[in-house]
Amino acid sequence: MKIQRSAAILLSRQPLRPCGQDAWVRQTLSAVRWVKANSLVLHSSVGVQTWELITALASVEKLPLILMIPAASKADFFKIKKQTLEQFALDETLVTFRALLAIDERSFDKHKLMQERDQLIALDSDVVVPISIRKGGVMSELVAAAETDGKPIINSWRINHETRVGKLGYTIAPEDLTEEILSCKDRYLVHWTRAANTCWPTERAVDYYRDVVHSQKCPRSGFDTLESIMNSRKIVASSNNMPGNTRCVCFSALRPSELVPLIRWRARYSQMSFEPYGIGIERKTANALGIKPVCYYQSAEGPPSVIEPWLTQSAGSKSDWRQEKEYRHSGDIDFSAIPKDRLACFCRTSAEAEQLSASTGIRTVPFTD
Repeated sequence: MKIQRSAAILLSRQPLRPCGQDAWVRQTLSAVRWVKANSLVLHSSVGVQTWELITALASVEKLPLILMIPAASKADFFKIKKQTLEQFALDETLVTFRALLAIDERSFDKHKLMQERDQLIALDSDVVVPISIRKGGVMSELVAAAETDGKPIINSWRINHETRVGKLGYTIAPEDLTEEILSCKDRYLVHWTRAANTCWPTERAVDYYRDVVHSQKCPRSGFDTLESIMNSRKIVASSNNMPGNTRCVCFSALRPSELVPLIRWRARYSQMSFEPYGIGIERKTANALGIKPVCYYQSAEGPPSVIEPWLTQSAGSKSDWRQEKEYRHSGDIDFSAIPKDRLACFCRTSAEAEQLSASTGIRTVPFTD
């Protein structure tokens, strides 16, 4: 029985929010198609965008895959395996899963395990295809080791490794605000949204990466996210940073102009704290939907026992979270039945506002011209 040879496409860490114009994305697509044309099995994984792009492209191209999954335990591995099959729309008959388990679940070092994953993939492959490799980095060492071992190194799609040129973060100067945004009072409770670094909670990973490959710019900007919400007429709840992991939709009672000082880049989370993209619901309607104010408390005192946990929030120590004037709703919000005159949208620019207003029929207010 003939054993099918395998290939590993190697990439160093790449900038967040890729698009189809990025050289590393284009070269990776070409390399995946070369692997298919040469009837090779492809090694890949999940957990970081470079491996996930390769996995998504392999799914689209119907390539046989060897997927190595780093996991804290066997139970964790089977959970990730199930999610991966669903998220990447994989044909299970084409995939061989390999578990890379932590030695001790209690002292699980995710970063170390992922480095071991990269080493094993490079070691197990018969052919190595480097794309965008950072000099002096881990992937550079793996390529050099493979070459020393006598493995074929296919450099046809190799390019220089580049870091991001422009910044993702931005601010808005108070003097640039439009009269329309300044005149907005506290009529609405606003759900503010922002750019996503990966797929939206409403979509599969394979669909996100397919959009990345075919996009001229990041396909999940703050405007794209708001537009998606308006098209679906639903705000999907999230349990991120919520007490008791309760799925909630968050709102703010701030006037739109009061949001401006809070629009800033948070390097720790690689995202903006807020962006000027949101959907507002009139207060009376919001109250009828069950959107309720958050009860802030001092950390030393603990949350009040008479308030439902998902409606409580520490006032904070380094930052004063009370300035956000947060409201919450437990579960998703379907606003398809709310009359359009009780809703409002907010965008960063007047061009975006015109586009969204034309497509939704809902008043849309720009922060800047």
